[in-house]
Amino acid sequence: MQLSDQINQQAAEWFTLMQSVDVSASDRKALQAWLAEHADHREAFKQIELLWQGLGDLVGTAEGHALLQSVESESILARLQSLFMTPLVMFKNIVSVPRYAMTLVAVICVAVGSLMLPVADAPVTAYYSTERGEIESIVLADNTEITLGAKSAIRTHTSDSERSVELLSGEAFFDVAKDREKPFFVTVNDVVVEVVGTQFNVQKIRDSVNVSVLEGIVNVFTQGSNHRQLKSPPDVMLTAGKKVVKDNDRAFESVTDVRSSDLGAWRLGRLIYRDISLADIVADTQRYFDGKIVLQSNDLSDVKVTMTLRTDQVGQLPEMLAQTLPLKVHVISDDLILLRK
Repeated sequence: MQLSDQINQQAAEWFTLMQSVDVSASDRKALQAWLAEHADHREAFKQIELLWQGLGDLVGTAEGHALLQSVESESILARLQSLFMTPLVMFKNIVSVPRYAMTLVAVICVAVGSLMLPVADAPVTAYYSTERGEIESIVLADNTEITLGAKSAIRTHTSDSERSVELLSGEAFFDVAKDREKPFFVTVNDVVVEVVGTQFNVQKIRDSVNVSVLEGIVNVFTQGSNHRQLKSPPDVMLTAGKKVVKDNDRAFESVTDVRSSDLGAWRLGRLIYRDISLADIVADTQRYFDGKIVLQSNDLSDVKVTMTLRTDQVGQLPEMLAQTLPLKVHVISDDLILLRK
């Protein structure tokens, strides 16, 4: 694909910014907006990512040291072509334009620097997060699409040999591009999810992890957070329409059914809870509510509740609960509501 000089320059500058320790959440949102504008933007950024990954093999070598000495765009291209077996046609559009050759030189120097890439094939890492009530769609280099729920955060790791995501908080729906040679992993707490290509949802509420499958097969392990040390067989194998929950320091609960209409309904603005503890419902809905709802009675925490509400109704949750449960609502302020037995 022939990409314009301006787009390639912007892609190189965006990628360089993403490697900075000072990159902010607003910077990452701005990048996602730029990537969403046009397919050429995504292609140019992907080419830069591939260049970064490929240069990992040069770390600590004489060739890598020599590459750092190259400051002219054409000399960099010639050296790259001599070092890699596969044709680097994709790089010609990038490094042959003097106006931003130095921007890419910065990317290359970071890529082959031992401080940034101490080992070959080190993954490219990116961080994404959302605010209260915000939902964001993220497309990875392999065309995997991640829908990140409200007040959620993930960290992605991609390389020639790895596709993995850490769910740090909240909830995410994954539509994973199929690649049998390179499985996709999601880690959260001490749970590891392994797939080849499928659609599934992962939710973290307090100390529990909920994995539910819309399409395909999902392997679920509980062997720490390092997916590189997984042992077969998995603790649980989930197929479409199934889910499993694991509380912290406990074994997996029994596999249960989940309705396809429920799974990922939050992406359409609907929160569906079926036989869920009140404490978990309150904790989960806080991702959509600016204030704070506090349960003041331990007797209420484990009460099982089944309910459906829109995300724009979360502020009315206390009154809705009071209609069916033995509790009283005390409004302390606009941003603090107490629930008492």
